[in-house]
Amino acid sequence: MKLLVITQTRSRSGKPLQAKREVEGDWLRVGRAASSEIHLPDPRVALNQGFITLRDGVVYSEGDATLVNPGATTRKALRTTKLKPGAIVNVGPYRFTGVAPPEGFDGAISIELAKPLAEAASGLATRARRLTLAQLWLSKRWTGWALALAVLVAFLAVPAGRILDLPWRATAQAGGVTGDRFWNPGPMMLAHQPIETRCAACHALAFRQVRDSECLECHRGVGHHVGPELKPAAMFEDARCASCHRDHKGVRATQRDDDGFCISCHRDLVAKVKGTEVANATDFASDHPAFRLSMLEGDSIRKVRQDTDGIEEHSNLAFPHARHLDAAGVKSPSRGRVVLECGACHKLDASRRNFEPISMERNCRECHRLEFEPAVTSREVPHGKPADAVNVVNDFYANLALNGVKDSFEKAFGVPSEGLLRRVGQPTDAQRRGALQLAARKAQRVAAELFEVRVCNTCHEVERKGAGWEVAPVRIATRWMPQARFSHRTHAQSKCVDCHDVERSLDSSDVAIPAIETCRECHAGSKPVEKKVTSSCMLCHGFHDPGHPWTPGKPGALAEARGAR
Repeated sequence: MKLLVITQTRSRSGKPLQAKREVEGDWLRVGRAASSEIHLPDPRVALNQGFITLRDGVVYSEGDATLVNPGATTRKALRTTKLKPGAIVNVGPYRFTGVAPPEGFDGAISIELAKPLAEAASGLATRARRLTLAQLWLSKRWTGWALALAVLVAFLAVPAGRILDLPWRATAQAGGVTGDRFWNPGPMMLAHQPIETRCAACHALAFRQVRDSECLECHRGVGHHVGPELKPAAMFEDARCASCHRDHKGVRATQRDDDGFCISCHRDLVAKVKGTEVANATDFASDHPAFRLSMLEGDSIRKVRQDTDGIEEHSNLAFPHARHLDAAGVKSPSRGRVVLECGACHKLDASRRNFEPISMERNCRECHRLEFEPAVTSREVPHGKPADAVNVVNDFYANLALNGVKDSFEKAFGVPSEGLLRRVGQPTDAQRRGALQLAARKAQRVAAELFEVRVCNTCHEVERKGAGWEVAPVRIATRWMPQARFSHRTHAQSKCVDCHDVERSLDSSDVAIPAIETCRECHAGSKPVEKKVTSSCMLCHGFHDPGHPWTPGKPGALAEARGAR
């Protein structure tokens, strides 16, 4: 979401002033906290007052009202307001007004401090008059002891009664007093809110840290970081799920995202794991190897570093990007010259992360028609198996030789006549054989022309096999770096050619995956750099690999998950 924020202020003379700035993000936090994308520096505003999202328009939501569940600390939205042009919503002393967004923006809002702090200061002094214990005829010592005892009873003894099954448990529960919600250190992430009031779902043992076995009751599909041959249980012996995943830290999913945990092994991985092909790495900007590409080689996959000379993709497809991206356009049989862009063929899938597979029917057939006798018919051979295409050609000419009208017969066979069955009299068997032989010779010539001269071999590698042809299967890589996370949606502000150098590519063997140097133009390492995206290991890499699953239900699997040898 790209939002234009217009801040309205006034000079000392009362003259209105405006300041405009662009804010981008999937959701924008509003509040007094310095980390808020829309910062409201007024003590009457909460640290995390609300947030703005894009849901069929700009929507402002606040989360400072009723609790999601009785006894819980996670709060649900107090209000949700769509900031259409002209719509007004008060956020503490501020007034948010929806504004018609200019071109290139998803929305726009105007922010004005409607109730300055100075206007409310007069009442603060009255409410802040000092009141002492002495004025109430109370002793500091006895008051302190009484309050300490009340705290111990209300926040320790009563909650412990339910957890430890102490004698007053039934009495407390009958009176609707449990108290253990006061032990909750903060709101739970959204995925865990359905079990928020069932503390024992995670905290099975009182006053003990959460065990991995409780996590695995739900998260059974999680994978190890490495395969069983590397003995992951021993490798991560001292690690727990909670070493990286912490709850009660807010509604968003939380996991450790600093590089320290990764670097502890990957700093010298070659020494830790003998024979590994994974190179050492400590920081994306300064100490990261060249990307490793997964190249299709027949039915297998070959992994190649980009700093290797002569990297080529053997896709069995002839496709010059430069010719298709010619600024003068390409010739279309139906639309004249058409200027193509990358998006003409490469369509993002529903996830907006990857692309849909290239299809002959959807992406190529408009220009690359499979007509075999255009002077007579617009019929095309099917795109797929060579035998199916040959059968269509044979059937067409056989039918034309027997039933073809005079004009079509002469154009196809080049002799003045018409289909055998259209002539006067009953044809003999010899005449039938002669007509079919004529059709077979013509079909053979046309099929050879299709495969070897003007149609199939334009894009494919074709080889003559006996009486037929064999087309090499197309093998195009769709996941060049399957161990990395990458979303084209988050890079939509860049042009395709900014990263993929295809405008000069004349051969389909060219690999257009950007090198690490291209990524470093926008991405820094773990240390912030001005005008660059701070990039930790977890930005592009995950820890749990579903390719190395283990089943918590198997005997000993939970012990293995906890790090047992």
